[in-house]
Amino acid sequence: METFHSFAMKSKRIIIIALILQAVADCAYSQSIGVISRHFEALSKHDVKAIAAEYADSAKVYSPNWEGAKTGKAGISEIYTRYFASTPDLLYKVNHIINAGEYIVAEYTVSGTLSMPEANTPAYMKDKKYMLDYCAVFTIKGDKIIKETDYFDQVAFLRQVGFFDQH
Repeated sequence: METFHSFAMKSKRIIIIALILQAVADCAYSQSIGVISRHFEALSKHDVKAIAAEYADSAKVYSPNWEGAKTGKAGISEIYTRYFASTPDLLYKVNHIINAGEYIVAEYTVSGTLSMPEANTPAYMKDKKYMLDYCAVFTIKGDKIIKETDYFDQVAFLRQVGFFDQH
C-alpha cells in the first residue's frame, strides 16, 4: 500500500513537471510574439533587411499577389523592396494578434498611395490611394518565421485603384 509520503512526493513531481511544461509553453508564446512584434516594427520602418532577418533561410511566404511561394530571405527581400518602391508611404496597423505558440494570426490594415507603380501597371492606377484589411498566419520555429500565408481582398484593391472604372 502506498504511503501518504510517497503519494505526496509523486504529486509534487507531477506539479513540478506541469510547472516546467507551462514555463516552456509561456516561453514559446513570448518568443513568438517577440518575432511578430519585430516583424511589424520593421514593416513600419520599411526596413527590408530587418524584415528578411525575421525569416528562416528556407521560409515560404504565400500571398494572392503572386503564384506559388516566395522562398527564403532573397524572396522576402524582393517582395518588400517592390512593395515599398511602388507605395513609399505604405503604412501598417496591427488590429489583432492571436498567439497560439508556434502559430500566430495577425489581422492588420495596410494603406498607402500607389505613387510609383511597377512597369506594365496601367497608368490609371498611378497615385491611387488604397486601404486593405489583411489576415496573415505565421508559423514560428525558434526565433524565425518559417511560413507565412497572407489573405486579403484583391477585388477591394482593384476597386480602389480604378480597375473596374476602366472595364
